[in-house]
Amino acid sequence: MEYAGSPFEIKQLSDSGHIEGLLAGFGNVDLGGDKLLPGCLAKTLAARTSPLPMLLLHDMQRPIGAWKEWQESADGLYVKGSMTLSTRDAQEALALAKEGALTGLSIGWKPTKAHRDGSGVRTVVEADLYEGSLVAVPMNDRTWVASVKSIGSARDIAELLQESGFSGRRAKAAGGAARKALNGQTDGAAVEGGGRANL
Repeated sequence: MEYAGSPFEIKQLSDSGHIEGLLAGFGNVDLGGDKLLPGCLAKTLAARTSPLPMLLLHDMQRPIGAWKEWQESADGLYVKGSMTLSTRDAQEALALAKEGALTGLSIGWKPTKAHRDGSGVRTVVEADLYEGSLVAVPMNDRTWVASVKSIGSARDIAELLQESGFSGRRAKAAGGAARKALNGQTDGAAVEGGGRANL
């Protein structure tokens, strides 16, 4: 089995263990030199009659839940699932994700149809998918996890933006502007800077 990180974004991670987001990203080259093409997982997913295992750190001895719904798009494989919080490993995974120790997802897979170009990049046309794991260091260097910690104040927003690469000054300014916007107090001031933050 091989592993591939994804440009993963948690859309929702609740205290009840519900989790959804982009499990596998398509079209970019990961740190292992692999590029997954859109539709490469369609065949294996169509053949699946049971949920996809959710593991902690690709450890087959540490299942933490299951991915129960999935849909492929041009960007990647979007999934919805739940952690089984009656188990110790799932409780640990949820706590670590909230603390930022688990920063992304990675899939356990095996290529069944692929070709390598002159630069060494392996383009994967078709693959078997076995599991999706929460991991500390994903294979894809664009992988990041957001919306795990609760946002209760402008300071929380600023801290999240600083973790995403904003300077302290810009993060505080953006945090204040976001707080005003969330409270319906926008003053039309533009917030400078790029990056992504899910608020």
